[in-house]
Amino acid sequence: MSPEPVVAERAYILLKADIMAGRFPPGSMLIERALAAEYGVSVSPFRDGAQRLVGEHMLEIAFGGGYRLPDLTPDSLRDLYRWHSHLLRLVLKGNRLSEFGTARPHPQAEMNGQALAKAATDLFLSVAWACHDSEQARALKSATERLHMARLAEFRVLRNLTSELRSVEIATTSGQGSDRFDVLWAYHRRRIRRAERICESITS
Repeated sequence: MSPEPVVAERAYILLKADIMAGRFPPGSMLIERALAAEYGVSVSPFRDGAQRLVGEHMLEIAFGGGYRLPDLTPDSLRDLYRWHSHLLRLVLKGNRLSEFGTARPHPQAEMNGQALAKAATDLFLSVAWACHDSEQARALKSATERLHMARLAEFRVLRNLTSELRSVEIATTSGQGSDRFDVLWAYHRRRIRRAERICESITS
């Protein structure tokens, strides 16, 4: 691999991590030169990395040039939770649950909001990685990563998240029949109903 793609990959990884961590508020513009300098890359590979994130719907091209984070509204957050729920159900129906392997997280007691968000994201990503349909896997991975910012805010709105996530893990990795889908839908429905408060917690 030539130096330029390697540098662009570095910019992509660092920028994506910052977006998922909630460093930039929804709707905000990225200051390209400042971020490129912070990441130790030039503007050109930074833009290459940003362009990849446009394709993943984590960024959008701003009017007049540059990049910005998409706006977040309660309706768009509800849509994303619903989409994630549909994708998860679709993937689970088409794969043997034993294939999700040993990398899946095991939620522990007294997890803080950041640890809970990471555990949930890791769980759903493990499902995507085990999926044999590349289109389904790509879609679930994208939706899972785009929801990480919301998961960082969920602990300020919802309660009993550790026990809930443990139930979701069991339903996802070893559940059988329609009951597992009831658990997963309840997980998403709870967030859909509170999307406005979660959105306020992210943007405030």
